[in-house]
Amino acid sequence: MQTLILHGCKNLVKLPQAIENLINLHVLDLTDTENLTEMPMHLGNLKNLQILSKFFVQKDRRPNFIDLKSLLHLRKEISIRGLENVVGTRDAGEYILKDKQGIDSLDMQWSPEFLDVDALPVFSMLQPHENLKKIRVVFYGGTQFPCWFGGSSLANIVDINLSNCRNVMSLPALGGLPSLKKLSIEGMDGVKELGFKPFPVLEVLQFQNMLKWEYWYHPYEDGEFPSLHELVIHNCPNLNQKLPGYLPSLVKLIVKGCPNLVDSVLNLPSLHELNIEDCKNMVPVSLVGVTSLVTVRIRGLPYLKCLPDGFQQFPGAPKHLLISNCSGLTSLRQKVTECEKVASIEYVKVNGSSPPLSLAENGKNLVPKSQHFLKSLERLHIESCPKLVSFSETGFSSTLRHLRLRDCPVLTNLPIWIMSQFTSCLLEDLEIEECPPLTRFPSGRLPPTLKRLKLQDCASLCSLPEGLMQADNNKYTSYLEHLEIIGCPSLKNFPEGKLPTSLKVLRIWDCWQLKPLLDRMLPDNASLEYVDILKYSNLESLPESLQNLMCLVELNINSCKDLECFPDIGLPLPNLRTLNICNCDKLKSLPDQMLYLTSLQYLTICDCPRLSFPRGGLPPNLLSLEIWYCKELKDPVSKWNLHTLTSLREFSIAGGPDMVSFPHECLLPPTLVSIYMASLNNLKSLTVSLQNLLSLEELEVVECPKLRNLPREGLPATLGRLCIRNCSLLENRCSRDKGEYWPLIAHIPCIEIVATDI
Repeated sequence: MQTLILHGCKNLVKLPQAIENLINLHVLDLTDTENLTEMPMHLGNLKNLQILSKFFVQKDRRPNFIDLKSLLHLRKEISIRGLENVVGTRDAGEYILKDKQGIDSLDMQWSPEFLDVDALPVFSMLQPHENLKKIRVVFYGGTQFPCWFGGSSLANIVDINLSNCRNVMSLPALGGLPSLKKLSIEGMDGVKELGFKPFPVLEVLQFQNMLKWEYWYHPYEDGEFPSLHELVIHNCPNLNQKLPGYLPSLVKLIVKGCPNLVDSVLNLPSLHELNIEDCKNMVPVSLVGVTSLVTVRIRGLPYLKCLPDGFQQFPGAPKHLLISNCSGLTSLRQKVTECEKVASIEYVKVNGSSPPLSLAENGKNLVPKSQHFLKSLERLHIESCPKLVSFSETGFSSTLRHLRLRDCPVLTNLPIWIMSQFTSCLLEDLEIEECPPLTRFPSGRLPPTLKRLKLQDCASLCSLPEGLMQADNNKYTSYLEHLEIIGCPSLKNFPEGKLPTSLKVLRIWDCWQLKPLLDRMLPDNASLEYVDILKYSNLESLPESLQNLMCLVELNINSCKDLECFPDIGLPLPNLRTLNICNCDKLKSLPDQMLYLTSLQYLTICDCPRLSFPRGGLPPNLLSLEIWYCKELKDPVSKWNLHTLTSLREFSIAGGPDMVSFPHECLLPPTLVSIYMASLNNLKSLTVSLQNLLSLEELEVVECPKLRNLPREGLPATLGRLCIRNCSLLENRCSRDKGEYWPLIAHIPCIEIVATDI
């Protein structure tokens, strides 16, 4: 054997000793074997080994550190773990890796518990060949790096990652490395000051979790980083100076969690992405030359009052703008007259602004009156603006496709430009949430392009917009596909007309004054696929025209307290796959002729106390049947004819008909994979009939206070999980090693015996 690959063996702790006999082994790949800590004792005898992805130094035993030297043909990458186990440095003058020209990636790791160990001699012995391209050092405990680190030994290095070397006080001279393209420095707690020579080709520079870093010495305007594409500074709480002012090639700038970082004028002509979060003193008042800016994310800058000058100067910048938790924000622009120059913003998100903002008036407000402002806007997202009162009557153009307003507690009026007769509005997606003072939509009609409308938690909204429904006189057409109305208790009526034939999703939740759906509202050729109704108090019966919903796939009815019956004709819905009916106190029966619902696969009936069993039986192709707490279902389970459900895989019953033994009193289909039983107060025994369930994998029994017997013949051999919870008479009989039933269940891989709650 020449190749042994062990990928993702996360439970592997020790390699078998027989590996040492594989003298011709060339490749030993241990990628993602994070728990592996022991290797064969004489790994060093494998002289032909070429690829060894991980090597674990073991304390006081072989293979030890020096054994690496004998592996003459190593190449590609190697990760050396457990370097804290190197004891005695009598061979400190000997280099372990320097002659291994084929190694291009070196990962050195010490344990975090040994950060106080003087590891410099060991680190010195690991000087690589000059061909090395990538090096990573983790939890090195020394106070300084070896002299070779940063010198000619790293002349060809491309990627350096220094992580959690917490005792190091200063970094080596890395700036002059001619090939270095990526430098990541993380968790260097001892470093307070940084200064670099110019990096000629560095493209990515990342600093993270530098808790004591205060000063970064750099020439503010010189081209110290001529090739830098990405700069990330994250969680450096004591850094208190300006960023480099001129970064000609920078594409991405991310600064997070640096509350003392000082604002500055930034000349970033190539910048595409700017992300500044939780940097309270960094108020980027001016960006210079940002002609390529695409995405801006600003969060947690309490002193930011307006956006940087650079956004005003260049009409192509930005296209995506997200602002959140900036409590001091009063304006997007410093000068209203220059706002018109921002021509191509496609996505704006404003979140958490204070004091009051109005998108209607002048320089102290968020968006000015200007028909040319944001003329290419496609997506506008405003969130958590506690004092946003209103919008301008103009200023947003026909390119707007998506509008989301959320958590605007004093917003009383919606912008009139969302209605089609005021503009050539092409809005496709409108979402309004948590705007409690909002009472109505502007006059006019929704644009016919609208495909999705969501209204949620608008407590005062008392009417729905015109254009929502298909006009009876065909004056206008709605192409709405998705309608959600949630938590709008003041709504009373739908507008005149029918629901659009294009509508696929209808969700109505918690609108207790809304008058019920009427037959006249459902079109004959409806496309509805999903109907979800919750807390629709005025709904006493479902409309007869429900039978016309030939495309309906899922019907959910929950907490409709006044619902009493289904249509007399039943539910002749050929494509219905899922039917959920819950918490309908007055519902007396399921639809007749459910036997003909041949596409129905999932049936759930919960907390319907007056419900009786359907005449004609259950749908024949069910995969899952769940019946909970329907106390009027008094017919014994044996009369449910469950054995005829030849596709049934999951059966769940709680608080159901009175039964003493299960499944002795009923026949079950052998296809069952999972059974859940709960709150069967008179159940005493599980019987031998369970042995007939040759596919059963999971059995869970909960809160059956009289249950005390399992079948003496045992449970199905296929069972992978047995859960008995709050069944006081059975718990001790199934206790591990002691209970009389333990020999019957010990073979089950997962056993959960949970004691009765007291």
